[in-house]
Amino acid sequence: MRSLPVRAVLATAAATLVVLGIAPTPAQAATTEVQILGFNDFHGRLEAPTAGVGGAAQMAGMIKQLRAANANTLVLSAGDSIGASPFISLVQKDEPTIDFLKTIGVDASSIGNHELDRGFDDLNDRVIPRAGFPYLAANVYRGTEPAPGRLEESTVLTVGGVRIGVVGAVTVETPSLVSPAGIRGLDFKDPTTEANRVAAKLKADGDVDAVVLLVHEGSEASGTDATACAGVADPKTPFGKIVTGASADINVIISGHTHVPYNCAYDVPKLGHKRPVLQTGRYGDALDQIKLTVTDGKVTAAEGAVLPIKGYPADPAVAQLVADAKAEADVQGKVKIGEITADIKRAVTAEGVEDRGNESALGNFIADVQLEATRAANRGGAQIALMNPGGLRADFLKREDGTVTFADAATVQPFANDVVTKSYTGKEIKAALEQQWQPAGASRPFLHLGVSKGFSYVYDPNGSAGNRVIADRIFLNGTVLDPNATYRVTVNSFLASGGDNFGALADGDDQFASGDNDLTVLVDYFKAKSPVTADTVERAYTVGQPGAPVAGGGPTGGPTSGPGGGAGGDPGLPITGAKVLTIMGAGIILLLAGVVALLVARRRRIRLTVE
Repeated sequence: MRSLPVRAVLATAAATLVVLGIAPTPAQAATTEVQILGFNDFHGRLEAPTAGVGGAAQMAGMIKQLRAANANTLVLSAGDSIGASPFISLVQKDEPTIDFLKTIGVDASSIGNHELDRGFDDLNDRVIPRAGFPYLAANVYRGTEPAPGRLEESTVLTVGGVRIGVVGAVTVETPSLVSPAGIRGLDFKDPTTEANRVAAKLKADGDVDAVVLLVHEGSEASGTDATACAGVADPKTPFGKIVTGASADINVIISGHTHVPYNCAYDVPKLGHKRPVLQTGRYGDALDQIKLTVTDGKVTAAEGAVLPIKGYPADPAVAQLVADAKAEADVQGKVKIGEITADIKRAVTAEGVEDRGNESALGNFIADVQLEATRAANRGGAQIALMNPGGLRADFLKREDGTVTFADAATVQPFANDVVTKSYTGKEIKAALEQQWQPAGASRPFLHLGVSKGFSYVYDPNGSAGNRVIADRIFLNGTVLDPNATYRVTVNSFLASGGDNFGALADGDDQFASGDNDLTVLVDYFKAKSPVTADTVERAYTVGQPGAPVAGGGPTGGPTSGPGGGAGGDPGLPITGAKVLTIMGAGIILLLAGVVALLVARRRRIRLTVE
């Protein structure tokens, strides 16, 4: 026999009290405050991504403290807890991160697109059994079957006598964000329609007091003010359609995917309270906190906050888990990911010290790698990629057999910044190039951006501020950049936020981020392209430099250059990446040529005198 729903039992009990003449008074109304702690897009950030902020051990300590303050607590994730992870987790197939999620007591999670990086079978057969908590995907179908395999549409969690239904959904764009082979046979349906369907069923059954939607889709708008929240709920955006289309059966929406924080609340007809809509940002740098007031089986209030993970004590058990993962990663770092045919280095000074003020083979190579990863229309549609020299912390040095390891890649790019693609005008791109000349007082007067193959420009180092890059000598595939046209440009998240004083790159719009970081993109490139030979053709030229492209795409005094500039016999960057050495070499050759010319002229004069 099916047991009566909790609400029915309570109603029967109340009726019995009336019959006995002990009618409950308003003061006796059963009220419970449930605390929901949510997060999204952790991406294996076991170590703190920013000093003192986040990190698995501190996150665990924070959750422990908040649980101690309210035992009626649930911990929920909106997906992408794994995938696109830094080396410590990536190299171990994110198993340390899965164990961390289990340790902090995650009660349920929606899937994100990155949970499918290794394919559905890996999620179904390895990740979910190891995690031990429900993974939810109401809008993922195989044929007519929703939530196939070990996935679930929803789960019901009881805390403090209150039953919370949790529904999960993932972005409908997932098929374009993961390998098609890994999700063959799966369909990704409209998340709003499917979430409403499942929420209605939960409410109709009478078994839940509230419904939380975990959806791995989010807004590009960020903040808590009215303008930001209007952007979050913009029905012209994929996430805005979810916010405005979610039915009154859904009390709370916890979102993810876009890596930006917001905390908004909206009036919903027939809901009885404002509905919180939140996202923490990314990498475990904050927690969503939702306080639900439930009175006699009905939510009467819902209050949301986004709390930074800062200033909390580290949990000892999780700290040890991270230390063990780090030790194992050091061992796994020796695993081969590909090969190089020659050194790929940063620029150096004449004394051999790293020089971030000169063009380098490594900087351009990383830009090439990121352009390759984001060139496809469904990966961002990039036409250009830019790389900051400070993000390169070592060189690729060729071993005898050419081997490149995980550790090599992680040492070159240790920050695991997101790779994002934005739309910029030609004018904004020129402004970014001008900002290579840093503001007065900066620790380095010039920071040379790596640029991808197909992009080149000419500059006058003696020009006035803001006018050093020559506007009609900036080229994309041999065509002068149009200042009013829009171009798709890939940068890392550090540059996209205006890091290193590149404020122009904080502008732009139509940002696309698949969630991939620069390390995973680099590893994938080596696996797919090895043996790798970096292109050493120069892409930035000083005025009057031999081989510098001119209007029309050709170099000075030579034939039309190919993509990336450099033609007419210009040897390009040496493998060290130090442009200064190219200039010195050219100078020495010119000096020798001059000496020879003087000797020849002198001999000719002597001969004429004798005659």
